[in-house]
Amino acid sequence: PFSEEAFIDSILKCMEVAKASGTDRVVINSGGKSERFVKALYPDLPRRAFVEYGNYVGETLKIANELNISKVTLGVMLGKAVKLAAGHLDTHSRKTTMDKDFIQQMLQESGITIDISDITLARELWERIPSEQLQDFAETVIRHCAEHCLPLLLGGELTILLIDDNGKIFSTTN
Repeated sequence: PFSEEAFIDSILKCMEVAKASGTDRVVINSGGKSERFVKALYPDLPRRAFVEYGNYVGETLKIANELNISKVTLGVMLGKAVKLAAGHLDTHSRKTTMDKDFIQQMLQESGITIDISDITLARELWERIPSEQLQDFAETVIRHCAEHCLPLLLGGELTILLIDDNGKIFSTTN
């Protein structure tokens, strides 16, 4: 077991190392799987430029802002993304759960009509949404995530990468 404070302190140390490495971009990810997919997009970045945020997206972005890191890429998979899109900057399951009503709202914003009443995991959406509408849904999720993340990175550039279970990446830059 570890404390939340200790985990956030470790994020701070990693972000300080990333900045000290001289990289112009720091890539933050929830864990190893998302990081593996995102590394392919940034093959020239040093290993130190990749930082795991676990569930602490908000705290990590605040740290990036405090350290004046001007370019941040946020890699996020759908389970955390739907929580983040709903405004939950700490995505731990003990603090927040998937909000099906909000997901339904995002589906409607994307012009998608599907039944999600029986889903138990957000990643099930990848299989239910028609493939020709995945990009629209991804853009809606990313837009909502950006609404909550951009205010934490004042004056910085934030690239949000939404990653499916197979490593396909949907993105936008703000």
